[in-house]
Amino acid sequence: MIDNDNDNIDNYKMKNLVDISAMVTQSLNFFDIKDKIIEKMLEVVHPTKACVNLFYRNNYEYAYLVCSETLNEIPDFFDVKTPRGVKIDFNEYPKYIHEAVAKKEIVYIENIFEDERSIDERDLAKIEGYIGRIVFPLVVNYNVVGFMTCFLTEEDKINEYDIDFISSVSSLISLSIDITMKNNNTHMLVHKLRGAISSINEAIQKLYFNNNINEFLDHLSKQVCHITNSKESIIITEKVDNKNKLFSFYSVEGKKQTNIYPIIGKILSQDSIGSYCNENKLNYKEINNYIYYKIKDKDSKSVIGYIVCANSPNYTEDDLNILSIFARQLSVALKLYEYNLVEVKHKILENELDVLNKQQKLIMNESKIKYNIDNELNFYHKPAKVVGGDFYHAIKVSDDKIVYILADVMGHGIVSNYAVAIIKGAFKVLSRTCNSPGEIMTNLNDMLYDEFDKMGIFTTCLVSMIDIKENTITISNAGHYSPIIIKRDSSIKRDLNCKKGIPIGVIEDVSYENNVLSLDECSMICMYTDGVLEIKNKSKEEYGISRLEKFIKNNYTNNQEVIIENLKDELEEFSNKDKYDDDILIVMLKNN
Repeated sequence: MIDNDNDNIDNYKMKNLVDISAMVTQSLNFFDIKDKIIEKMLEVVHPTKACVNLFYRNNYEYAYLVCSETLNEIPDFFDVKTPRGVKIDFNEYPKYIHEAVAKKEIVYIENIFEDERSIDERDLAKIEGYIGRIVFPLVVNYNVVGFMTCFLTEEDKINEYDIDFISSVSSLISLSIDITMKNNNTHMLVHKLRGAISSINEAIQKLYFNNNINEFLDHLSKQVCHITNSKESIIITEKVDNKNKLFSFYSVEGKKQTNIYPIIGKILSQDSIGSYCNENKLNYKEINNYIYYKIKDKDSKSVIGYIVCANSPNYTEDDLNILSIFARQLSVALKLYEYNLVEVKHKILENELDVLNKQQKLIMNESKIKYNIDNELNFYHKPAKVVGGDFYHAIKVSDDKIVYILADVMGHGIVSNYAVAIIKGAFKVLSRTCNSPGEIMTNLNDMLYDEFDKMGIFTTCLVSMIDIKENTITISNAGHYSPIIIKRDSSIKRDLNCKKGIPIGVIEDVSYENNVLSLDECSMICMYTDGVLEIKNKSKEEYGISRLEKFIKNNYTNNQEVIIENLKDELEEFSNKDKYDDDILIVMLKNN
């Protein structure tokens, strides 16, 4: 019974860590989310109180109390004319907090009334009702920008795993503070950091569900290569899954052999935890420059792995900061992976995703339309285990016109599910007030741009209008795949002029074009999202557009229920599985 309780606690911690990561990813202002972060953290660890102090502009004379919602006696005051927070002389803080800031180390005082370093704090401890205190320095680019302290009462209990969890939260707080403090000149860095956390969050969710450490490392090595603008990257971890070493390599040029590994010993022989060099000092013609960061175990402080990238146009401190984020979160993820090996399925998060999947299914209900004896608009949707952002909806706006939308929102989970809901709401309004798909798409971008920009997401989509009287279809394309069209003579229409516009939510004030096609020459029009194309077989070969075209060509004469069943069988035979990493969505307009 105790083991089950521990499993539930670990599950809850994982869920809250993912939630906090999502908050940081979606916000550019630490002060908007600071209290929510502390609230989420305190839900799953025993300290009942916590606060955050910041230093501004590397001035360590004063520490500003910016988060004190859980404290009783310290006033919560913010002056809008000064940096937010209560200005307090740092010399008034106990010696052990100075020690934590100076050494950049966690300091745990188990009993305020027995430790000499906290003698000046005892009156405050009596007022606030705590007996112990833990200090977590907040570090950005090797500089301490503040500290978080957790307060423990006599009843509170805390173990090393709780401290690991709080330390992970403090790393995310550091990231949020860093993002907030960046000015407009570092806007690109903000996007990189958000991209890094989004990528890590996505990879951790996949590791959480699939328990596949190799896939997880492959994903991270690819992402870290792209984010640092490198030509190749390598991740090496030790003492994972009872193996001595795990290895993942990625090259943007698709090479099957790494140039980094032969000289990795020279690169990592340096004492610093992370560094970069923009000159070829290794006397190795294949490596022009490099950057690395060592992965440390939070408990033993020993090095358990490495991230190394090479051949970027120019490495900067920003790139090193991004690598440090990857390294810290990778260390956390590896520990969670070890927990996964002995855990049962994570019931809490799976139940939530199941609810979201049902919500998404309800959103796409009633979009199967038979608009005359021979013609039918139908769809097939198979959601992934993690809720995706694929979406389809059709509306018969008059006796002569049907409008439908197919969209693929970037990302997974609650954010994409929310985006799908607001797309549907906006589309339902616009489909009855606009005269063409291009007009619908233009207004859709105008309505959703601000919201999508805040969330850091975008969506590709197709909006189509069927004119039953004229027997035409008009399509507007926002960065999506062009449809597959089977002509009356069973050939595939190759001269399709379906001009692509910018995805929704990327640029403000965009106009979208209309592409008009006669249905007289079409037997079937098939629209789809990338989930079906990216299904892989055992050889890591993708299903791809060519196979999908061939399948549609060989099956379009069947009724749509048969087409769907045949597609299920083909995909399962190709991949040797019946569950996939991404949503599958195909919309078929059958024109007999």
